[in-house]
Amino acid sequence: MPQFGAHAFIWAGEWTPEGAEKVIRGASEAGLDFVEIPLLHPESMDVSGTRDLLDRYGIGCTCSLGLPEAAHLPFAPDAAETFLQKAVDVTAALGSDALSGAIYTHLGTLTRKPPTEEELAKIAWVIKSVARYAAQQDVSLGIEAINRYETYLINLASQADEMLSRIDEANVFVHLDTYHMNIEEKGFYDPIVATGPRMQYIHLSESDRGTPGTGNVRWDDVFRGLKAIEYDGRLVMESFAAVNEDIIGATALWRDVVGDPQALITDGLTFLRDKAAEHGLLEDQPEPPRAGW
Repeated sequence: MPQFGAHAFIWAGEWTPEGAEKVIRGASEAGLDFVEIPLLHPESMDVSGTRDLLDRYGIGCTCSLGLPEAAHLPFAPDAAETFLQKAVDVTAALGSDALSGAIYTHLGTLTRKPPTEEELAKIAWVIKSVARYAAQQDVSLGIEAINRYETYLINLASQADEMLSRIDEANVFVHLDTYHMNIEEKGFYDPIVATGPRMQYIHLSESDRGTPGTGNVRWDDVFRGLKAIEYDGRLVMESFAAVNEDIIGATALWRDVVGDPQALITDGLTFLRDKAAEHGLLEDQPEPPRAGW
């Protein structure tokens, strides 16, 4: 049965003690199974404080990141490996089994050229090493396909799938994102079906990163594809009511695309849940609590 979660930036842009409680309390009140925690600075994560909050509110977590500029993987493989190993340690310490996202690139670093074979081989070599390190802590790694304006390395579901073949480790999966798919793919259904069981994580994000159901993403095709592969991974609503300074240049959010953050949570999550139920993804799952929405 798929699990429903949401990205922390729906509630707060900084993982301070106050921000962490706002995020975790909000996710719990929304009846979610987990929250996605950004590990942009894993070395400064308050692991014990965050773990206490997760336990108090009875909610799980996953982790995600983009590499810092100094650790852009093809340019600085040693720095990237060190950074990712630390992030794996923090992910495991938080009780999570998944670290995903732009784990192979610094968002916004572009070469004005397509990736070279040497760059792709270097990515595969480093992620393979980190995957073996992560397996010792029961952590899996996700390769997210990201649009061409944020990275030149992996833009399509098929390219993420090819990278999995290069890495060839059982604890590495494909991570798709409907915002990026809306830019890069010919559609939504075919890439999801083609990737199949290798795709275990998906960001459900609107075409303008605003409230799901208000933009151009063809949600029926998304959920029809997920049903076709009998998807049982994680469904993550991603939007940006709050933006972290570390990624604001890559996301290029210079205006408010959300409006009322509470409407994003209530309307957006309700829309996505209803679509998932309509297409048979949430069969036999009890209705989540809605008090406090």
